[in-house]
Amino acid sequence: MKRFCIFIFLLSFIFSFQLAAQEKSVIHLISSSTEYNEEMIPGIIKMFEEEGYVVDTRYLNQQTSDFGYVNTDKSRAKTLISALVDDNVKYLWFIRGGAGAINLLPYLEDAKDKIKKSSPKIIVGFSDVTAIHHFINKYIMWPSIHGVFASSNKNLYVTHDQEKSKMNMMGMNTDVKTIFSATKNGVEYNGIIPLNDLAMKNISGKLFGGNLTLIKSLFSTKYEKSNSHDIIIMEDTNGDYRQLDRSLHQLIYRNEFKPKGIIFGQFYSISANDEERLIFKTVIKNFAAQAPYPVYYYPFFGHGKTNHPFIFLNDVKINCEIKNEYCSLKQEKMVWGNTSK
Repeated sequence: MKRFCIFIFLLSFIFSFQLAAQEKSVIHLISSSTEYNEEMIPGIIKMFEEEGYVVDTRYLNQQTSDFGYVNTDKSRAKTLISALVDDNVKYLWFIRGGAGAINLLPYLEDAKDKIKKSSPKIIVGFSDVTAIHHFINKYIMWPSIHGVFASSNKNLYVTHDQEKSKMNMMGMNTDVKTIFSATKNGVEYNGIIPLNDLAMKNISGKLFGGNLTLIKSLFSTKYEKSNSHDIIIMEDTNGDYRQLDRSLHQLIYRNEFKPKGIIFGQFYSISANDEERLIFKTVIKNFAAQAPYPVYYYPFFGHGKTNHPFIFLNDVKINCEIKNEYCSLKQEKMVWGNTSK
């Protein structure tokens, strides 16, 4: 009887161990924009494994194109669509941004019905990935995460010798755990600065947005989709304050652009001094004075050392009190818009 009990105990232990292994989340790495440094992949894999995740690289297909993209437009689109229709994929984490993702929209549109029938994925990335977020949010109705690349985050910065790489300096204060926490628990940020009187009213809506250059690139195209219920986050990099001033005047002049509110993130360079940071903020404040909707400032997302995650297509609430200098922002855990499967 004693031997039988020991046998049952061992069998149960083995079964529970196998079950735990099966339940480990798998991170599928992908890149659909500018070529990435392939030497970083082993470090990225090790980083996720140290956090308890399994990494799958089947969707990394890099044959650098003449434009310096990961591959040709057709091949990049084919790889991305294959990942989006793969029911075994849950987390699709982008390695980097750069340029070229907007070229894939016609291919994604052609595959729209097929993608809708697949299981929802959690897309993670920012910058040039904005174009892919836009398609996933507006056409497929899946939420997604505006957050750190697999190649730029605190975990990689701390555990691997990448200190001098600008790419890896980005997000060095942001742990990948914050992404998983956002999907399960939502996000809540204080320190949101209201920049005009309209911003002092509590507002709520669906959150969208990302990189300002990509958002503007969709203006007056068949892919532009926005409405007055959208609250939009915006960030950008590699531009000076005069370029930002010109871009923000374009927003003011555009009749079709009437969001419920805008939250601006980081626009200055990662090495900017106090004077440079202030002039970018001044440009945004000047825009806020003219904008017919609430405008906020929160420079803790974008191409900086801190890149807090946001959940696109999920509800967002911004609460302000007259007695307080700052507002607060809250999003509940990720809610799937597509329940087709």
